[in-house]
Amino acid sequence: MTTLATLADILANTPYWVWLISAVSVWRGLSRTQPREVGIGGLTLMPIVLVGLSLHNLLGDGLTSAILAGTGMGGLLGLAAGFQLESQFVPQKLDNGRLRLPGEWTSLIMALVIFGTRYIKIVTGIVNPTTAHADAFRGGMAIISAFFLTMLLTRTVLRLRMALA
Repeated sequence: MTTLATLADILANTPYWVWLISAVSVWRGLSRTQPREVGIGGLTLMPIVLVGLSLHNLLGDGLTSAILAGTGMGGLLGLAAGFQLESQFVPQKLDNGRLRLPGEWTSLIMALVIFGTRYIKIVTGIVNPTTAHADAFRGGMAIISAFFLTMLLTRTVLRLRMALA
């Protein structure tokens, strides 16, 4: 019963703007499930925001060995996933310099996970600071953040390369 009450307290005491950011993330992610045409700005806007959040997650606690190891593992896995996803969801270059991107669910999942890891990290720091500073927790957060950051950067660079070719 205490765990449920604590969870309810956490959700009830979360500022409204956090839920607004979450709703925008869901809306933007859902819009990417449909094919769309994008220019350079459309390719780079969401990645810039998510890269900022991911870097803040990765570097916010300093560079301990757990964070460095997690970043390395997550980065390698994210690189492989980025190449794999771009080979499955190949953009089409249009005559007007824009790209036609196929619809996919990865962007929604990525936005929610990046947002969610930041939220979990903050809540854990408030509710249980000992856990938040444990190497296993910090390393796990680093793996997740680095995975999605590297996957996002890989996909963005591959798409920009196609758009600018």
